[in-house]
Amino acid sequence: MDSPPRMPPAFFIVLLFVSLQTLGYAKQDCSGPMLCSMSYADHVCMSQGGQCQHTSQFCKGTYISGLCEGPAKRQCCPNEAALLKFGVLCNGYSGNVKRRCDSYGCGNYGARRGGHLHKGLDIKCSDGSTVYAPFDGKLNGQARPYGNGNLIDDGVNLSGKGLCVKLFYMKPFNYRGNVKKGDKIGNLLPMQKVYSGITSHIHVQMCDKSDPTPYL
Repeated sequence: MDSPPRMPPAFFIVLLFVSLQTLGYAKQDCSGPMLCSMSYADHVCMSQGGQCQHTSQFCKGTYISGLCEGPAKRQCCPNEAALLKFGVLCNGYSGNVKRRCDSYGCGNYGARRGGHLHKGLDIKCSDGSTVYAPFDGKLNGQARPYGNGNLIDDGVNLSGKGLCVKLFYMKPFNYRGNVKKGDKIGNLLPMQKVYSGITSHIHVQMCDKSDPTPYL
């Protein structure tokens, strides 16, 4: 008696893909009940103790965008205890103090600035004060907030620990090289000469313009 015909291996591969797609594993859709972790490289989020998942799922902390591959609503739910925290940025402060509102606007991420939103977080710092590296990393060149060459149009790009940030309104000692958390990397530029009466500050902006607040 002849044995029944055997299905080719390709058939089972297609069947498996369809099944995973139904559960939400496929790259095009992560809104299903599963976390899609089989389909994406999530090492940046995971290195900080987090888990990538759809924002419709419960997260004890605050979702962080830009750390997970895939659709925009697939974000990192951090382990708050393990999340990287920036060191003190400015001399004269024991911690990173967020700029509140003044006559020029508010310093929080997402604050309205005329026709656009503020894409960074402002940390208080006095003109001329020493600025410190917030984490171990590498300086990757100049970062200018305006590009107009005024007195405060300078800063530096810093990457490390799976992150990339821009620090504006400071004069770096060097634009390139390796740094350790707490190293002196520059001085705050004279903000009062450009914006008289403003709360002088360092503008901290993630390179992908996501919210830096959880790190500070």
